[in-house]
Amino acid sequence: MDFTLPADLIAYLDELDRFIAQKIKPLEEENDNIRFFDHRREWARTDFEHGGLPRKEWEALLRKAKDLADEAGHLRFAVPKRYVCITICRTSIRSSGIFRS
Repeated sequence: MDFTLPADLIAYLDELDRFIAQKIKPLEEENDNIRFFDHRREWARTDFEHGGLPRKEWEALLRKAKDLADEAGHLRFAVPKRYVCITICRTSIRSSGIFRS
């Protein structure tokens, strides 16, 4: 069996590694964001005083990371373009106010 990875996949993995090093790692090191990833992560991510919901700071950090990944083209990497188009259309329709209750 040939377990050689295709050149385009190797190139993409290199690009993804650069993105993580340049965008995500600095985000993790910003302020005290490391608390969401080290041994304190469960307590940092969870608001136990409000039913165990995720803390707003954690959700904001996730949103920022997702936005960075989306801008770089990594978030929807595996999604076929036709589904991205459908999602854009649905978002546009919803924002038009047609489906307001």
